[in-house]
Amino acid sequence: MLGLKQNEVALLDHQSEWEEKAAEAINKLKEIFGNTALDIQHIGSTAIHNIKAKPMLDIVLGVENFDMLDDILPKLAKNGVYKSSNQPLPGIILCAIKENRESDIVLCNLHIVVIGSEQWNNHIVFRDYMNAFPQKVAIYEKLKIELAEKFSADRKAYCNGKTEFINTCISEARIYADMKRKFDIKVFKPIDKGLSGDKKYYIETASGDRFMLRLSDIIKSDKKKAEFERMKQMSAYGIPMPEPVKFGVCDGGQSVYQLTAWCDGVNLETVLSGFPEAEQYALGIKAGMILNKIHRVPILESDITEEIWETRYSGFIDDSIKSFHDCGVTVDGAGIIIDYFNNNRCLLKSRPQCYLHGDYHMGNMMLYENEIYIIDWEIHLYNCYGDPWLEITMQETPHFSTGLIDGYFGGNIPDEFWRMLAFYSSISAVSSVPWAYYCFPEELDSRKKLCADVLRWYDNMQNIIPSWYIKNYKAGGI
Repeated sequence: MLGLKQNEVALLDHQSEWEEKAAEAINKLKEIFGNTALDIQHIGSTAIHNIKAKPMLDIVLGVENFDMLDDILPKLAKNGVYKSSNQPLPGIILCAIKENRESDIVLCNLHIVVIGSEQWNNHIVFRDYMNAFPQKVAIYEKLKIELAEKFSADRKAYCNGKTEFINTCISEARIYADMKRKFDIKVFKPIDKGLSGDKKYYIETASGDRFMLRLSDIIKSDKKKAEFERMKQMSAYGIPMPEPVKFGVCDGGQSVYQLTAWCDGVNLETVLSGFPEAEQYALGIKAGMILNKIHRVPILESDITEEIWETRYSGFIDDSIKSFHDCGVTVDGAGIIIDYFNNNRCLLKSRPQCYLHGDYHMGNMMLYENEIYIIDWEIHLYNCYGDPWLEITMQETPHFSTGLIDGYFGGNIPDEFWRMLAFYSSISAVSSVPWAYYCFPEELDSRKKLCADVLRWYDNMQNIIPSWYIKNYKAGGI
């Protein structure tokens, strides 16, 4: 069966005859358009394997430009091709193939576009992407069935309901098509985690190699290239992390990509609380030793700055304090923390600078076979170059946090460290409030709670050693 009334929505199981009918229609169009048609392809759901579809073909016909159609368009009607009175999208001439002009049964929608245009490419990559990944087809079919039941007599609403899914898939499909030209991809899955705004994918090749693909807007090219070079430096120094493999431009020059080896295991943040306290401490020791090693990685000459840390950090915090006051969020005890910062600025004098991870917490640690691997090497604040003690922070549990400090210093903790920890922990908590308020409102309550926690840990900034630190902890021979 082929043909459907213009505003009707009805889905049929995939029919083998649709390919045959599409081939016939393509041959007929070749006769009509001749050399003006540079390519003609079967698209839409009837061109996707094993999916329910409306019994109506979609065909895209590519031309060099629309001026080439001046002599052809007036002749279409006598061949059963009728230009639609409604042309809803720019860059597309939409026609209907019917038995006759008066018929309200459409056999085929013909999309005439410029060959190689965005419209052409979107149709092709969407079809090929769906056919490459049956799991996507199943999701799409479920959506189509739900919409068809809801809008059986309103095709416009039915089509609008598919738009978000289709646009998302087209975005993924363009990346997939581009990366498939570079790598023999067998598996391609989006990863929906993180706050960076980058697109991330799990990739597996036919040879069994597994990678993480991270895509960023081309305007971030310099920053992402610097990140990649820094990751290479870290990996070469022996930091346990996914190996950086390749950096390049993709998606028609719209994006840059970082390809790294896939990291097996579980995110430490999701499992740590279920471990015995002694094991939490032992993992903290490992995390501290890794962080110490990160801070000893030789610095690339291009990353060295002559500006001293006192100037860099004070400027940022002063701006953050102003933003805190401007945002109007009330935080009990914030004045105590801000006064503590202002009264102890002298601690920043002569502080060393080194490479920082930039976001060193359990959410960026993977646990595999009882070993920790560090992920997410984005360049964040201070260009990830600053005081090494800045990123020693309270983590999820006291035992892990204690282990991190003990592991970092090898058990010999200098007195000066505790002053710096109290200094950084307190003002960082306050400065995170405007960040949450303006950027991630859903995080605001947790940032306010952190301020309260800091005041509790340090007894309203009267003590320099936090209450969560477990002195002289020993367990199970550790």
